[in-house]
Amino acid sequence: MTIFAPTTDSHEQQAPPAARRRRRRVGVMSIVMLAFVALCGYLVGGFLRFTEEVNLLAKPAAFAAADGIVVLTGGAWRIDHAIDLLKEGRGRRLLISGVNPDTSVDALARLTDTDRKWFDCCVDIDYAAQNTVGNAEIAGRWAREQGFRDLILVTSDYHMPRSLIEFDRVGNIRSVTPYAVRRDDLWRGDEMPSAPGLRVLASEYVKLVAARFLSTVGIVAKQSVSTRVADLAE
Repeated sequence: MTIFAPTTDSHEQQAPPAARRRRRRVGVMSIVMLAFVALCGYLVGGFLRFTEEVNLLAKPAAFAAADGIVVLTGGAWRIDHAIDLLKEGRGRRLLISGVNPDTSVDALARLTDTDRKWFDCCVDIDYAAQNTVGNAEIAGRWAREQGFRDLILVTSDYHMPRSLIEFDRVGNIRSVTPYAVRRDDLWRGDEMPSAPGLRVLASEYVKLVAARFLSTVGIVAKQSVSTRVADLAE
């Protein structure tokens, strides 16, 4: 007589329906929990890498001059550093992108303690860009009109990684050299962020992850350039 051992499937079929449903729920929950832990690990590791990258960007090495300089408004001392680069001859012209429409050229000259002649000869002001995507769009248009292929990009250290992603979309720009402006109040010593710095870095990291996702799927943020003001002021 041949005796067949019961299989797992037969045990499953013999189990009460409630027990089978319970086992399935446990299996699904285990998979969800493993996926959640893996996602958390990925995000935490990514945030640590992002923090290290920001810290390194704030210590720029020597770099060559470029065709033009682009500075993104919104952070302390960005414009001052960009104007210093212009005065040093690192670029032929400077674009200040994302300026509040109520801010005049004279006001910018006063705020940066810069002779108005520099603005008259070598500075263009963009009042149209509303976000980082818009900054990149306007900078690409400006570079094309000026015949520029190589740019120096000036923005805050924590903002630089996301800015480089958006500028990478612009096809007519050959190279972008980052010049990151460090906010000392966001760091404790040379390596560790302060408590306010952690909040700023965490917020910017979330935006960076979103920008990378949108870049991967080929989606560009909407309303990146104002429809009310769309010209560069000289």
